Amino acid sequence: MENSRIRITQITARSVFVPYEAPLGPYIGRRRGGRGPGTLGASALIVRIDSDAGITGWGEGTGELASDVAERLTGVDACSIESVLALMREVGVAPGPASGVEMALWDLQGKAAGLPVCRLLGGRLRERAEFTACMGIKEPSESADTARVYHERWGFTSIKTKAGEDAELDLAIAEAIVREVGDRAQLRPDANSGYDAAVTPELMARFRDVGVTRFEDPCTPVHVDALVRCRQEGTQILVNSGVATSASVIDVLIAGAADQLMPDTPAAGGVLPVQKVARVAEGFGVPCLMHCSHDLGLKTIAITHLAAATPNFSGPSDTCYHGLVDDVLAEPLHFEAGSLAVPDAPGLGVEVDEDKVAKYAV
Repeated sequence: MENSRIRITQITARSVFVPYEAPLGPYIGRRRGGRGPGTLGASALIVRIDSDAGITGWGEGTGELASDVAERLTGVDACSIESVLALMREVGVAPGPASGVEMALWDLQGKAAGLPVCRLLGGRLRERAEFTACMGIKEPSESADTARVYHERWGFTSIKTKAGEDAELDLAIAEAIVREVGDRAQLRPDANSGYDAAVTPELMARFRDVGVTRFEDPCTPVHVDALVRCRQEGTQILVNSGVATSASVIDVLIAGAADQLMPDTPAAGGVLPVQKVARVAEGFGVPCLMHCSHDLGLKTIAITHLAAATPNFSGPSDTCYHGLVDDVLAEPLHFEAGSLAVPDAPGLGVEVDEDKVAKYAV
């Protein structure tokens, strides 16, 4: 039995950057006092894992993976994902790069079993996964135009815009977007905890007046009382700030401060840790969806497998994939009605174009 295990023979990790194009780029988030140009594209750590069975797995994370860590994982059982996660924690690998390694192991394991990743995560409950199209902070009229394009070109019925720097501008943006597409797409602003907790409930009331009833991280979730009040008064609250491992969400769940949680693979450390967050939240009747970290295709498709296999992973997850000039895949992903089909092919169900990885390497 020992000799039948699939062993890691090599791990290669490359940082890549793919630019954004209009209407998404440049992506201006909450500047926190700075005045930079915004996010001009998506950065990711693309991880390739080779095995002694001749099977290769691919994953997408963030940050950097030290070469000595890659060497430390050589010879480890590629299908023992919990063991690999534990080993990476032991040697101090941050969640961002660990998430790329872990995703690649799911891809490899699925290929070895001849099954899509969703079958390994619990089975296929859904055939398609819904997505929210993200945009940065723009002037109100431009925000409305972008929202219209998002709906007309890709069929998105959920749209997210950054907020939290200037509440009056945020309200004007929200009003313009709701006026333009409010009967076709739901708006969910994200303030990145930018509002003072003392004024957050009143601000949420003003947003409801212009038609916004869902809001992500209006203030820091440390102030659970403010978030609970917002929920009681009619705003659905989504919490991403501070959401990492399953242990990190207990206080928010016990307080009843969230309508949905938004974990992310680079924050949690991988696909399985995100699913664990969803399992804990399920016990409190709080569904989950994926936060966006500027995905390049591999993570985008990994979200579909999580959504397909996890009962509590419902609703439109974030994405900026639609704004890329290119990706790292052999065949691009195509949104229909703002959703993607869950692949049937083994592993993640997509092929990586290594020439693209080399082209966009930084």
